[in-house]
Amino acid sequence: MKRLFLLLLVAVTFSSCEEGATEYFVKVTVTNEDGLPVQNAAVKMFTPIQNSTEWYNFTDVSGQVVFRSGFEAYHDIKAWKMVYEGCNYVRLVRGETIDVNVVLYPIGDPNGCVE
Repeated sequence: MKRLFLLLLVAVTFSSCEEGATEYFVKVTVTNEDGLPVQNAAVKMFTPIQNSTEWYNFTDVSGQVVFRSGFEAYHDIKAWKMVYEGCNYVRLVRGETIDVNVVLYPIGDPNGCVE
């Protein structure tokens, strides 16, 4: 009886850990004004709150980068390359990969970024 109880306890423990292990993914596609993908653009996903986690990476040949998070949240996304930048935002959804597009415009043009 004790073994059955112990086995049941271990099974419940591991199943609840697996439940919390679900991750959240965001695929960011960075393009220029003409809709062409921008390779090697810097991309940052962040929450504008002090001491919050930030994700940072560069786009690949297809102008994409994927970020992975362990929690649901709203995040700002900023991309830039040389004198071009663009911004957007995302709400992470459990178990889904959210696609977000960021269009780069010359710095100073309306680009969705709040300074």
